[in-house]
Amino acid sequence: MSDNNETNVDLRSLNFIETINSNLICCICQSPFVDPVVLPCGHTFCTICIHQACEASPVCPIDRSTISITDIRPAVKIVCNMVNELIVQCPRSEEGCEHEGQRQYIENHVKNDCLYTFASCQLEECKALVLKKDLSSHVSTCKHRPAECKMCKKKMRALELEDHHRLCPAEIIQCPHCDTSRSRSEHTSHLLTCPKHPIPCKHSDFGCRWSGEREKLESEHLKSCSYEGIKDYLLLQQQKEQSLRDEVQSVRKENEILKRQQSNLSQQFQTLSDQLALLLPSQFGADLTCPEEAAAMGLGPAESILTETQRLKNDLETVSSNLASLELKQNVALMTETFRLQEELQSLRAICHGMRMQMHYIIMERRGASAAAAAASMNAAETGASSSSTDGNVATAGSVASLNRLRWLGLIDGPSGRQDTKL
Repeated sequence: MSDNNETNVDLRSLNFIETINSNLICCICQSPFVDPVVLPCGHTFCTICIHQACEASPVCPIDRSTISITDIRPAVKIVCNMVNELIVQCPRSEEGCEHEGQRQYIENHVKNDCLYTFASCQLEECKALVLKKDLSSHVSTCKHRPAECKMCKKKMRALELEDHHRLCPAEIIQCPHCDTSRSRSEHTSHLLTCPKHPIPCKHSDFGCRWSGEREKLESEHLKSCSYEGIKDYLLLQQQKEQSLRDEVQSVRKENEILKRQQSNLSQQFQTLSDQLALLLPSQFGADLTCPEEAAAMGLGPAESILTETQRLKNDLETVSSNLASLELKQNVALMTETFRLQEELQSLRAICHGMRMQMHYIIMERRGASAAAAAASMNAAETGASSSSTDGNVATAGSVASLNRLRWLGLIDGPSGRQDTKL
């Protein structure tokens, strides 16, 4: 139950001490008015009661006249004072509170003065709800209250004090063997030297079953112990046994390492076999020798692994030689195709060169014909020239034009007229 629920007071559930005037009672809740309001028809009700009634039916509950929420007005002050001054009992009267007072002050009483309401413990770690009248006694006995060990003066909570007493290093305890007293911190070291503390024989590891007080071990038991005379031999045997155990442990560790390595190699071998089977299904499609087949052939695990390894090496060499032969064939084919392409390219270059020469020849022939026509027209226009001179000049001009065409085409070289045949 929270503090808010304790301090909230329902005014309709209060017990009234005196007789209540019927004019101060709401006809809806049959309790004295709480925040009374009045309707235009003159009837008075509690605020909450009349609002709930209007939501169900907007009429006056007494004379059934039509009303509206806006028509509701607060009752006159004297009516409010009369209901607030009614004497009531404290709502915690069933728990033992005997307070009686006016209704208008009862909520303040419950919140601040009533000792029979619940309140939280003041300790942060507790927060338990107790009656206010018991709050002081609860704090003095709360298990979360601060406490201090009387022996070591260490501060802690009260609930930890009991456990601390069982382990407190400053607490004085009595040795159960020699009946001497000392602090708990010194008791452990005392047990190592306590003459009355029961201990086994020094040779209990070798089989002696004697157990008794520490002071009797040296004075009585060791003189008659059958293991005391051969203790050196027993110690030597114990050292050898320990050495053998260490060696066995080392061999076990080495064996575990070898097993893990063998498992890793087996996984790698299987992975490589699967990859080769995918690349070369004709050669590696069949499964390699399985453990059952190896056992049938009389091969041990190590011999089986070596056989498969040798077979794998041979297959890898075969694959390598095949790859080298294939690479050589590809290189020869590439060189042959390259030479063929070079010959075709040379032929195309020669054809292009011949076509270029023919084009130039045609162009120069046209230019020569134009120049000859122009020269003939100029010679015909000249007057007083002899016919023989004219014929010689024309022949000379024709021969010069022919030589120029041959020189341009490259059939003759230079002024000497040497012929030079070219592609």
